[in-house]
Amino acid sequence: MGKRTILSITIIIALLLLSSSALASGFTDTYGLGSRAISLGGAFTAVADDFSAAYYNPAGLSQTNGHHLAIEYLYTMPNIDVKKANGADLVIYDILGKERTEPTEATAGNGLNLGIPVLGLIIDINDIAKLPINTQLGLAMSLPERMDILYRIHDYPPDQPHFIRYGDDIDRILIALGVGMEVVKDLVHIGVGTQAMLYGPGTYYIDGLSLAEENVVAQAEFGALLDYEPTAGLLITPLAKKLKIGISWRHEEEVQLGTIPVTAEVFVGGLVLTVPMILDINAFFTPEEYSFGIAYEFNRLLVSVEANKQRWSKYAYSITDNYYYSGDPDFEDTINYRLGAQYKASDKLIFTTGYCHQPSPVPDQSGKISNYLDMDKDTFSLGASYTLDPPFGITKEPVKIAGVVLYQKLEKLSVNKDGVSGPSWPNQESYTVEGNVLAAGISIGLAWK
Repeated sequence: MGKRTILSITIIIALLLLSSSALASGFTDTYGLGSRAISLGGAFTAVADDFSAAYYNPAGLSQTNGHHLAIEYLYTMPNIDVKKANGADLVIYDILGKERTEPTEATAGNGLNLGIPVLGLIIDINDIAKLPINTQLGLAMSLPERMDILYRIHDYPPDQPHFIRYGDDIDRILIALGVGMEVVKDLVHIGVGTQAMLYGPGTYYIDGLSLAEENVVAQAEFGALLDYEPTAGLLITPLAKKLKIGISWRHEEEVQLGTIPVTAEVFVGGLVLTVPMILDINAFFTPEEYSFGIAYEFNRLLVSVEANKQRWSKYAYSITDNYYYSGDPDFEDTINYRLGAQYKASDKLIFTTGYCHQPSPVPDQSGKISNYLDMDKDTFSLGASYTLDPPFGITKEPVKIAGVVLYQKLEKLSVNKDGVSGPSWPNQESYTVEGNVLAAGISIGLAWK
C-alpha cells in the first residue's frame, strides 16, 4: 500500500469525523472496546498496544510500527428480568392505557441484545511525513447493528424505570481518534485524542401524543453543533519495556439540547391550534474518567492491573426535569478495579483472561421518585488469538484472528416503592432486578509497512 493511499485514508478519516453522527459514549462503558482489551478485563491503560488505545490511552499508539487494520464484531446478550413484587413483568402504562415503557425492551421491542461491529485503524504518520519521533494515528469507529436511524435520543423521565448501561442508551455510533508520540525512545510516550459528539442538524418530531383525545404533532428544528471532548494519556516503559505505567483521562460527555422552542399543532375537530412549548434534554451522560494502570511482562506472561475513577456525581437533571424533580439524582463517583493476564503459548498463539468489578453509581432507589436501573457487576472474560501465515495469496502479511467471550454477573436489586408517586408513574410499585449478561466477539487484523 503506497503513501498516496495512506494519505487518502487519513483524509477520509478527517471527513468522517466532520460528517458522521458520532456519539462517543455508551457500549464502551458497558462492555469495553476491542477484543483484546475486553479479554483483559479492560485493564488496558498500561498495555494500550492496538487501535483501541485511541479510546483507553492514546499514548500507547506510539508503541506500534507500520499500519494496522482490524474488523471486529461483538454480540451482546443481556438476560435481565425486571419484576414487580407479585412476579409480573414491570410495564408502565400511560393514562390512556397504552404501554409507555418496558425496561427490558429497547426500541421497537428488540429486547436488550445488541450487535456491535467495530472498525479499528492505525496509520503510521512517519510513513507519510518524516518526523523525528515515532508518531501514530489511531481510529476506533463503531456502527451498532440497529441502524434504523442515525441519531437516537431517549429522554426518559427520571421516574420511568430505565437502564443506564443497557438497551437504547448504548445503541449508537462511536468514533474515537487519537495520536500517540514516542517522545523519549523506548521510555516515554504521550498521546492526545478526541471523542466527537454531533448535535444536529435535524428536527424533533413528536407524534402519538393526545390532548382531549385529539392528536398532537410537535416538531422543532435545531442547528448543527459539533462537540469534541478531549482525551489524553501518558505511558512510561522502563526496564526494556517489561514494565509499563499508564495514565489516561477522558472528559465527560452528554447530549444537552435546549432550551429549544417547539411549536405544537393540536387538531381539535376541524380546527388547528398552535401551542408554544419549550424543550430541554439531557441524555447519554458518560462521566469524566481517570485511569491508572501498571503492567509487567514475565517472559511469556503479562499481568496488568488498573483502577478507573468515574465522576458520575456531575450528572444533573435537565431544566425540564427540575420542573417535576427537585434536587439532583445524587449519582456517586465510582472506582472500577480491573485485572488482566496474557500467556504467550507460542509466537502465534496467545491466551488472555480478565476480571473487572464495576460498582453502580446509582443510589438505592427505594423511597425515591426516580427509577434508574443499574447494579453492581463482576465481569469475567476469556480470549485467544492466533496469527496465520499469509493465507491463499490474499495478502503478503500474516493475519491475526482473535476471539473473546464475556460473562457479567449482576447483583440482585430490590426496590421498595410503597407510597411513592411520580408524574409519569403515578402509582409506583416495588420491583426487583436480576440477571446476567453473555457476550462473544471475533476479530480479524492485518498489519503492514
